[in-house]
Amino acid sequence: MAEEANNTTPSQEATEPHGEAQTTDWEAKYREAVSHSRKWEQRAKDNSAAAAELEKLKESSLSEAEKTAKRLKELESENAAMKAERQHAEWAAQVSKDTCVPADLLHGDSLEAMGEYAKKLDQWAHPKPKGMPNQGGKPDHPAKGQETRDFVNRIFSD
Repeated sequence: MAEEANNTTPSQEATEPHGEAQTTDWEAKYREAVSHSRKWEQRAKDNSAAAAELEKLKESSLSEAEKTAKRLKELESENAAMKAERQHAEWAAQVSKDTCVPADLLHGDSLEAMGEYAKKLDQWAHPKPKGMPNQGGKPDHPAKGQETRDFVNRIFSD
């Protein structure tokens, strides 16, 4: 009996319990999804327009003092940003002059941070040559053939 339950044909698996075949109209589903998308797109546009209108209404209801205070706050933040940018440029120029690293390659929040970065960048760009080991010192062992040369020198030196 268990074998009979497992021996189903592919045509039986594709049918509903009442024996009706399942067919999906993909084109209709696509059209439904597109119309749903268009509906929400239109709602978003309407909400955007309403938000802009509300913002204009809020702006018009502000008193002159509030408008001035808002504008003053905007200008102060812009001024602070410009001062910070100018200070950064001055630091970069100073570090560039001291280290010969182009100012546009430097970054950092302080003069010290820029200086450290410039030194690292300079070391990377211009590595120090590595010397030979024991450079300038005397060798630990005599040169090859030195004993023979010493012997010949002693014979002919007198």
